[in-house]
Amino acid sequence: MEQFISATTKKIDVLPMVKHYITKLGIYELFQRHIPKRSNAFIEPAQALCMMIINIICSSQPLYKVEEWLADYMDGVAEDGTTAAQYNDDQLGRSLDKLFKVDRNTLMTEISANAIKTYELETSDIHNDSTSVTFTGAYDGQPEETVQITRGFNKDHRPDCKQIVFGLNITADGNVPLSYLLFDGNRTDDTTHVPNWEGLRELLEKENFVYVADCKLCSMENLGHIHANGGIFITIIPKNRKSVKAFYEHIQDNDIDWQEALIKEDTRKKGKLVTYRTFEQAFEDTGYRIIWVHSS
Repeated sequence: MEQFISATTKKIDVLPMVKHYITKLGIYELFQRHIPKRSNAFIEPAQALCMMIINIICSSQPLYKVEEWLADYMDGVAEDGTTAAQYNDDQLGRSLDKLFKVDRNTLMTEISANAIKTYELETSDIHNDSTSVTFTGAYDGQPEETVQITRGFNKDHRPDCKQIVFGLNITADGNVPLSYLLFDGNRTDDTTHVPNWEGLRELLEKENFVYVADCKLCSMENLGHIHANGGIFITIIPKNRKSVKAFYEHIQDNDIDWQEALIKEDTRKKGKLVTYRTFEQAFEDTGYRIIWVHSS
């Protein structure tokens, strides 16, 4: 049997799979088209940005750690002869600066459109949620044209830290991320829905998708805007609304004609079934439907 004098091993992990999806979605080509390469650059910004996407998905290292992380995968075996040292934090930072200066809305729209077309995504149901992204540090002197890192209602329970508000839309079909919006850190969630819905309306070129969001959607301004423009929504009524209090009081002394809607296995207790029943009534003040849901 032939003896191996020496051998070199390198990690693979899920890199081939991530690269496959980057190729299928045409992300590299989009970066190339929007961010031209400098003549004296070792690598294209498109290469650096794709490498950062791979890192975020596989390991999520800070910029100064990407080079070290990448050495385990490519040094000595990269097909194009590049090395991890070419993806240093200076190179990655310059690529991010270039990305900041391009029309990122158009770029994001193209990526989303590619995903819908390539994987034939069903876009009749879109789910939205928002959260705070926490930052530490001063962040003084921010340019006015950027999203402002500032204090607001922090969902990481860090009122001492500054933040931005991040809203994400995913398809009910496969939970595929479709689009996002960033807002100043002091932006309240209830004011994010109208601009977000309008953005989805432009992206999908239709209004009749079902927009699903939590109770922050349930303001008369938000619901009225979507309804007036031919949209459909599903949301949760906040517990402090009069209609909720009135219903709770009503069921104390009155029978409700609950209708069995769904029986499914409990997600926490294997073998146990959970029954969901519903009761529908009109929202007296607005005419919107209210469906009460009771879980066993």
